Amino acid sequence: MEKYNINLDTQFKHQELIDVPSIVTACKEKWQNYTLTQVNDSVVRIGIVEGEFHWHKHDNDDEFFFVPEGPLLIYVENGTIELTNKALPF
Repeated sequence: MEKYNINLDTQFKHQELIDVPSIVTACKEKWQNYTLTQVNDSVVRIGIVEGEFHWHKHDNDDEFFFVPEGPLLIYVENGTIELTNKALPF
């Protein structure tokens, strides 16, 4: 079984500038999850993943995925969702 590094401690204060590229560059793990900050009752996390992550679900939480590099394939009970970093055609 792979090792997943999940840090639930909030790293930054609300409205503090977060240098996401530096966080990604400093990561040396295949699977790293940091809690960056909290906004109201929600937490903002960054997940740096390479390969597969274990299947899980959140019955009482919503998730937002921003994919700056990828694709990211998310397997759900009724299929697969592919998220990419391609620009939206507005």
